[in-house]
Amino acid sequence: MAHWSIPFDKLAKKTKTDIETVVRESTFIIFTQVVIRSPVDTGRFRANWNVSYNTINTATTQDVQPDFNLKLDEVQKALLQMPIGGMYWLANSLPYAKVLEYGLYPNPPIAGADKTKNGYSKQAPHGMVRVAAREFSDAVNRAVAKRK
Repeated sequence: MAHWSIPFDKLAKKTKTDIETVVRESTFIIFTQVVIRSPVDTGRFRANWNVSYNTINTATTQDVQPDFNLKLDEVQKALLQMPIGGMYWLANSLPYAKVLEYGLYPNPPIAGADKTKNGYSKQAPHGMVRVAAREFSDAVNRAVAKRK
């Protein structure tokens, strides 16, 4: 007869905790990469990354936040308060967010010519979200590895 070293109820509870932790950690890793890669002039773009659950937060602010650590603290606090099982959103609704992500600056640029090259931000020539999204599997693997 086989014996389990951990009762099923404790195993289920531990597994649920581990899954929740992996979800939160991998999401935080990806969101961190987006925030860190965000181009900074005044810091307003970075300050306008909003974390939300199941619905996109399209709010914008005039605040500036050039220090990414302050924004990451805000992101982490928000993620820890959200339930598991839905969809997490990281959104930036400033009108120039799409331009920064996809490099659609007019050629020649209207302003900030020293910050662009061929229509792309020099600080984030390949975008932020697209680059971080390609790293999602690595983020999950890193979060899982921490549980072992």
